[in-house]
Amino acid sequence: MVCSICKTKPVSLYNRNGFDEEATDGSGVPICKTCYRKVCDIFHPADWGKTWLEETRDNGFLGGLAIAFKEGIHSDIQVKPGNGLPIPAHKFLLATRSEIFKTMLSSDACKVAPNDFISLPEFNQEELETFLEFLYRGNLDKEKFEKHFYSLTLAADKYVVPHLQKFCEQQIVKMLDSSNALKVLEISEVCSNETLKLAALKAILRYKQEIFTEHSFEEFSIQNPHLMVHIARAFLTVRT
Repeated sequence: MVCSICKTKPVSLYNRNGFDEEATDGSGVPICKTCYRKVCDIFHPADWGKTWLEETRDNGFLGGLAIAFKEGIHSDIQVKPGNGLPIPAHKFLLATRSEIFKTMLSSDACKVAPNDFISLPEFNQEELETFLEFLYRGNLDKEKFEKHFYSLTLAADKYVVPHLQKFCEQQIVKMLDSSNALKVLEISEVCSNETLKLAALKAILRYKQEIFTEHSFEEFSIQNPHLMVHIARAFLTVRT
């Protein structure tokens, strides 16, 4: 039997759950050592710079895996968004990226699913495609991330994707301004992220003239009275 990802090399691992051990019952995912190393590479810190892109390209991460996702090569599962068409993916990669996906794909319900699909209804199709692209590439274009940072950050927390959690935190701190500070404060509350919370509060105080006079701030204060308490306390701390 050959590898289920590259379809060229003999199988040396049968691994369904992302562990570096052979399955003895033949029920796991057939994958060769080369492909296993690619999907299990330990990521470097997220960066949009040239060095990060060159390193990931050199180790093959942006090569075969990105192409396999883009072209749907040898996919073995469909991922359904809340609306739109399902997107082809690979069970083994999803399982190695997220403990939650690993559990989902190992469940009896998934094993017997006639159409081999999982549903992620919180995403629309564009958001889901961006999320999956990150799982395959380990990076995103700046513009694409800024467009979908809200859904990506919530997904990183919900599905426990450590590299995406770190990536989102780093890049959100860099992009904070008057237009997104309130939204980031909301995210920090949902994800219990103290770093984002402190960064958002600092940004709100820095851009208070613009933020406090916007109509959206009135809506925010009505919908999030508990977060208004944090803003008030931060404001008093600065004033005293």
